[in-house]
Amino acid sequence: MSFFKIKKVSFLAVIFIGLGIMTWCMPPSTATAGEKPVKIGLLSPFSPPGDAASGQRMKWGAELAIKYINEEMGGVLGGRPVKLIVEDDAGTPADGIAGYRKLVQKDGVVGVVGQYHSSVCIAVNKVARDLKVPLFSSGASSPKITESENPFIFSIMSLTPDRSKFWVDFIKNMGGKRIAIAAEDTDYGTGFTTWVAKYAKEAGMEVKSIIFPRTITDLTPLLLEIKAWKPDFLVNIGVPPAAYLLTKQAYDIGLFPKVHMIASFAWPARDEFWNAVGDKGKGILYNSYYKPGMNMTDLGEWMSPRYIKLHDEVPTFFSLNVFGEIIVIAQAINMAQSDDPQKIAKALVQWPYKDWNGIVDFKEPHGVKWHSVSAPNIILQQTEVRQKFTDSKLIWPIELGGDGKIE
Repeated sequence: MSFFKIKKVSFLAVIFIGLGIMTWCMPPSTATAGEKPVKIGLLSPFSPPGDAASGQRMKWGAELAIKYINEEMGGVLGGRPVKLIVEDDAGTPADGIAGYRKLVQKDGVVGVVGQYHSSVCIAVNKVARDLKVPLFSSGASSPKITESENPFIFSIMSLTPDRSKFWVDFIKNMGGKRIAIAAEDTDYGTGFTTWVAKYAKEAGMEVKSIIFPRTITDLTPLLLEIKAWKPDFLVNIGVPPAAYLLTKQAYDIGLFPKVHMIASFAWPARDEFWNAVGDKGKGILYNSYYKPGMNMTDLGEWMSPRYIKLHDEVPTFFSLNVFGEIIVIAQAINMAQSDDPQKIAKALVQWPYKDWNGIVDFKEPHGVKWHSVSAPNIILQQTEVRQKFTDSKLIWPIELGGDGKIE
């Protein structure tokens, strides 16, 4: 099964829609080095205060997508090679805007993937509307991004409202009644704080929220305040390295693991997490969008072993997501029969496409679901020190294989 929301039709039915042949089943031609390359941009954080570790992993996924397009698909538009152009947004809106403008106006890319921080993506999204080049949110979750109804924004990500409700439902099913939130002072952190509080109130639960600067160096006073409130769960809505610091200092004051901590995405599966916190990270829960071993399409099956061989770790959701998005853009280029970004944007909406784990079908309902394909949510737990992503325990939801028991 696919873990994205997809049309209830077979792959063959999708492949032979309309004109009858989707790009991925065409006999590959040969990408010719002498042909003018079609450029695709990657705009991600590669330096502080952005999450550079996630940016690097998205770059690894992007590089494999280019390899797949050029070697397996034979390029695009009958043999033109695809070239990756990379820019660092540093996790800041100003750098994001500058990077997007360079990619579009100087480098001539036909699409940009890799947006990760919500505050950056919100800012870049406004520029994308003006410059009319498709922009993909690969990890940014703010509903402000898609509810803009920008014809050139596309999102493959679990959005903030959906993820917040998922956390509240999980905590309620685990018997929790009091939720503490420690969130960074960005659109990412404040957005989740608002939505978690909303759904918790509707569920009859109590909430205490604390906002901290993303560059903070000591969270102890804030965590002592949370400890005194006696929560059942603490949601860590930080981005590394602050998220690592929060975990370590919560342990040091006796707050965690006595109080269950949920990381807002899968950073506890990284080696960097364990390097930062040592054995103090054991027992942490985290939200992910897939677990190694879940079903993938042939694209995901092609990518995963190559990624592992190159980088000695399993691919993250974000590396897989960027890999899939670039291949979706390549398919749209072929369906549009053009490297004109405006025609590519129209093709992205007109047709469904295959990515690493299912069918991506962008629709245009008014509001937050505009051009949005939602990733699933699962809760995993690190039950051992330096536990690998593949070995994390699946807790929730039950219908995806969770046992419903926190260790």
